[in-house]
Amino acid sequence: MEWDVLEGAVISNFILGLGVALGRQPVPFEPIGVELTQQTPLDPLLGDLLIANARLVRLIEFKRELNKSHKEQAKLVILKRLLLGDIDSRLESISKKNHWYVQTNFNKWQSSVIVPYLDQESPVGDRDLVRFVEETANALAGPAMTEQEFADWQWYMQKVTEFFGSSRIPRTTGGLLFTVNAQGKPAYFAFRDLRELAMAPRQVIESRMEVRQELSHKQELSHKLRYRLRRAPQMRL
Repeated sequence: MEWDVLEGAVISNFILGLGVALGRQPVPFEPIGVELTQQTPLDPLLGDLLIANARLVRLIEFKRELNKSHKEQAKLVILKRLLLGDIDSRLESISKKNHWYVQTNFNKWQSSVIVPYLDQESPVGDRDLVRFVEETANALAGPAMTEQEFADWQWYMQKVTEFFGSSRIPRTTGGLLFTVNAQGKPAYFAFRDLRELAMAPRQVIESRMEVRQELSHKQELSHKLRYRLRRAPQMRL
């Protein structure tokens, strides 16, 4: 009798593994967003999991082999039509680098097949979840995308949301960026719309860091002023 592990369990353990792998990196990582978009308004447009920092954006779709839904096949047809409509092959390259498909079936010896989203029709991969976690962590701490890759990815994401969402872009919720400072203290930065992180991670991260630093500076000045007022001699009438 076959048994099943639902996508939510796979995704949560992938995120846990990614956190462990990032903790083993030799240098502190930049602020990173790990955003669960499964069963949110962005699920039909983007996928199940969005991971981004100033160096990398990775969009991942998780699917059980036992799930017979044809939703992803339909999306794949639209995506291929989109890429065929553009004369520049760079978009296919950036898609295969950043847009991934994870298929799992834990009844099999090879429990996962992980390939670029464009290759899901013939899902023959040489990586398992453990290796994919390590690759993702290394990429998040590795070299940044080039300016050309970043521009291509922005165009790709803009077109993907337009094509998959038809003419109606859904209302979305915000997200969180996580970072650890030099003293090992964690901090979270909220931002308004997950699509910002998908299309412009550098700008989102830089703007949120600037806002946070400005607020921190104002709080520090306010604290110093209150301290001075408390220490100042009181005038007697």
